[in-house]
Amino acid sequence: MQFLAAGAHGPSPVILVVFGVAGLVALWCGLSWAFDVRGITTRRSERIRRKREEAWAAVGRLGGGGGPTLSGSVGYLRTLGAVMAAAGAVLLLAAYALWHLG
Repeated sequence: MQFLAAGAHGPSPVILVVFGVAGLVALWCGLSWAFDVRGITTRRSERIRRKREEAWAAVGRLGGGGGPTLSGSVGYLRTLGAVMAAAGAVLLLAAYALWHLG
């Protein structure tokens, strides 16, 4: 085990790049969903609602898709976007911290 500690010179550049890219993507996607940039969240919510109605119609139930669901609501998708943006910020902070520790 001592050879592992003796050879540790810092984080791998690959890990820094992966954390950085993943953080940027999560931050960008999360902010787009949270602030409904160009109607992304409302279009996605509508697409989920239509898929549910089509699935219910395929089994012979023509009554509106079985009621509202949490996963298809605009508020849920915006909240999910905010959580995703926060996770992206944490990944970017982790990449920054690893870079300075290295």
